[in-house]
Amino acid sequence: ILFSFFNAYGDANPQFHRNVFLMVFFPGGILLTSRIFKELHDPVKGFSWLLLPASVLEKTLSCILLTTVVYMVGSMIFYLLFSIISEGLNMFVLGSCHPLFNPFDLLILKSMQIYISIQAPFLIGAVYFQKHALSKTILSLFFFVLILGSGIGIAIWIIFGEELSGLIEYTYFTTSSLALINTAKVFFWFVVPLLSWAICYFRHKETEL
Repeated sequence: ILFSFFNAYGDANPQFHRNVFLMVFFPGGILLTSRIFKELHDPVKGFSWLLLPASVLEKTLSCILLTTVVYMVGSMIFYLLFSIISEGLNMFVLGSCHPLFNPFDLLILKSMQIYISIQAPFLIGAVYFQKHALSKTILSLFFFVLILGSGIGIAIWIIFGEELSGLIEYTYFTTSSLALINTAKVFFWFVVPLLSWAICYFRHKETEL
């Protein structure tokens, strides 16, 4: 509220609430996700988790929905109410205010899509790691991307060798580059979350057994 007040007193950035929301939304969601299976790993609370009258699939789905749909919708509603209170105060004291937070802003909606794909791998870390799930997941993702990228780069270099530079130029200036981009989009938007959810379920099932 103070940040909003001083910004309204100064330049009154029209995208203030959108920017602040995104700055809080992603870290908050990832932190929530990394702690969603905390009770499962707790030596005391773990028994209560196991005795819940629900199947492993239902428990996993509830965690997925809580960290995606519930978190996304809930955070937007909460921040909208916050912006109403904040800007009401600004208007009352300063006589000027920012535009209210718009949950249907195209950038916000696009960010929801991005969040689902970025957040999904942290579910795997949450169910795999008993302690420090957030930091361990970040390190695991870093090394996975590093090894995968290095492996792909080496494979391409071995296969194409001296033709690599010409291949890159050819790919850049032909429709094959569009196919590559589309494949990357499909992998990011669909494969990453679906695969992460599946791994999370089977790991959850394995842990409970």
